Parts: sequence; C-alpha cells; structure tokens
Amino acid sequence: MLDDKKDDIFLSRWISGELSEEELREFKSHPEYEYYVKIMAGADALDLKDYDVEEELHTLKSKRNSTTNKNSGLVIKLWPYTAVAASIAIILGLFLFNSNDSFSSDYGEQLAVTLPDGSEMILNAKSTANFDSDSWNENRTVTLKGEAYFKVKKGSKFTVSTKNGEVSVLGTQFNVQSQNNFFEVACYEGKVSVSNLKNEEILTAGKGYRNLNNSNPEQWTFESNEPSWLTNTSSFRSTPIKYVFDELEEQYNLDINTKNINLKTIYTGTFPNNNKEVALKTVFSTLGMEYSVSQDGKTVVLEK
Repeated sequence: MLDDKKDDIFLSRWISGELSEEELREFKSHPEYEYYVKIMAGADALDLKDYDVEEELHTLKSKRNSTTNKNSGLVIKLWPYTAVAASIAIILGLFLFNSNDSFSSDYGEQLAVTLPDGSEMILNAKSTANFDSDSWNENRTVTLKGEAYFKVKKGSKFTVSTKNGEVSVLGTQFNVQSQNNFFEVACYEGKVSVSNLKNEEILTAGKGYRNLNNSNPEQWTFESNEPSWLTNTSSFRSTPIKYVFDELEEQYNLDINTKNINLKTIYTGTFPNNNKEVALKTVFSTLGMEYSVSQDGKTVVLEK
C-alpha cells in the first residue's frame, strides 16, 4: 500500500504517460479507472489551456484526507471520487458530445421542460420528447411520443412532429397526443396547423382535432383554458376504451387484462390521476364492468 504522497506521484506519472506496463495494467484493473479517463477526455475536449488537470486531481485527493481512512488493496484509492467523476462524465456527455436533448416522463408523472427559446413543454405520463438544441434557432422542432402541452414563444415556425402527424405554429398554446394510431390536438390560444398524410387543418382557440386509426378526422369545440390532465384529471370525449385503458396504465403503472373485451366501446368521462382506487371505480362503473385487482396492485382483470 502506498501513502498519499506516493499516490499523488503515481497519478502524476499516469497523466504524463510515465507508468510502466505493469503499473498501467494494475491501474487499469481498478474499478474507478474509467472515471479518471473520462475526466482527462473531458478536459481535452474542452481545450482549457489554463486548466491544470494534475493539480485538480491533487486537490480532489487532498479533500479525501479529512473524510476517509486509508484502505488496503489496490495501489490507487479512488472510491471517494466516484460521484465527482460520474458527474463530470454526465455533464460532458450532455453538453459536449450530444446536442440532442431528450426528456421522458414516468408512470403517473408530469415533466415540465423549458425549451431553448423560453417556450414551455409539459409532458404527460409515459411520454418522450426530444429536440436538437444546437440547431434550435434555425429549426424549432420537437419530436413527441405520447402527450404534451406547449406554450410557444412567438418567433419562427415551431413544429411538433409525431408518427401520426405534425402540428405547426408561430406562437400559441396547444396540446398534442400521439399514441399508436391515436392523434389528437387541441388549441387553447392562437392558431395551429395540423397535418398528416391525408389531411391538413387549421385550428383556432377552442377547437380540437382527432384522427383515429387513420380514419376520417373529426373536429369539435370546447371552452376550457388548458388540458384537464395538468390538474390531475384525465378527460375523454367519445373515445374508444382502448385509449382510456392505456391512460389508466400510464398514470398508475397498471396492466389491464382486456381479454374478451370489446375495446371499441366508446367512453365519455373523466378519472383522477392521483387516486387509483377512485379512478378504477369511476371508469369501470361507468362502463358497467366488474373488475378485480391483483395482490400487488399491478394487474386489473376485467369480467364481462
């Protein structure tokens, strides 16, 4: 076991490329070796001419003296630096090597994201969105899978791209839901253009658009100022229960066994996103269906 002074010398020799083959093999066998490599790679990528990597590693090691005891084992004792090195690696990965920003929400979660121009995006449960921050000023495009509410700052064309169609605006507030073959857009302020392979529509505030299974699209009017899910209520208007069940699964991390159930049955109503028991009772009592929940609370079995 080497003392701290010798450890510093060892690190210095590694940075300078002066380790023997045997010493280098021993160093590479340590589980924290990869983090030091990432620190060095990050420093090179940043091209910080005045940044002394050797001195910073020495500083990190000095801080260890007041909080840890010496451990026996490998030559270099790097455990105290795991969190620091991992954080540096994450930062480098996000800001140096990947300009494509991706955001995902979990079951029952809403995720608010401020876009590069100050526009706002709020993801509903189990939704994913990504965009290229490097080219944002020239191309304000968000690729969406799931559901999100947007408050767009005025400026160049802003596009939400989904597998079911695109929504384009200059500055407005609107909601987009795109899952499987379900595509729905509601405009709450301003004006939006909705297009897919077959149709192109212009929606003004208080108008909604829906296309199911690439069939004939439908439009309707509404009076609300924002989508109900922002206040933890899922709402449905003449919607096949397949999509209602999908929403229940995404809000509560459930698996609904729908064997022998007609998933084309139409549902109009709401359910809360913060109380599973009430949500299940609300939906299935409205549909006139009996159901049971597994002991772990994860599976719902429906009875005709």
